[in-house]
Amino acid sequence: KTLEENFSEFMQTNQFAGAVSAIPGIVQRYMDQRMNEAVKIIKEKVKEQVKVQVSKILPTIEQTVNEQLEAEVLTRSSNSSKTSYAIAADLPEMELKKILIEKIEGNKSIHRSNEQRNLCSALVEAYESDKIILDTYGDTVTLKRRRDDDADRDEEP
Repeated sequence: KTLEENFSEFMQTNQFAGAVSAIPGIVQRYMDQRMNEAVKIIKEKVKEQVKVQVSKILPTIEQTVNEQLEAEVLTRSSNSSKTSYAIAADLPEMELKKILIEKIEGNKSIHRSNEQRNLCSALVEAYESDKIILDTYGDTVTLKRRRDDDADRDEEP
């Protein structure tokens, strides 16, 4: 064989080998393209199905949420008086006196009768006395009162 024949044969073999080696890449691109198209189609179908299902389910969800909200509002409104009593029970006596004095002093009609004025003055004096005692002997009085309260709780059935 001549050099030209060998070269020609080599080129044909080389081109064939190149074409064969390119096949997997071509197939991969083709498969990727087909997969992407399939994914797009499936996504669209899923979106349509979700829209249909949501439109069916949404009224039920809204109704359930509204019922739960109404029940919660009713529960809270029925417990509101109990809540305020519970809060008042948790406040220390001094704070309750202070709040009461502020409310009384804020109410101008309370000062119309002598009896009301005297009661208000007595409450203010009692508050001021308690405040002085607490400022002077604070920790001791608070500790004693706490012990007395604990003893009262132990005695209750």
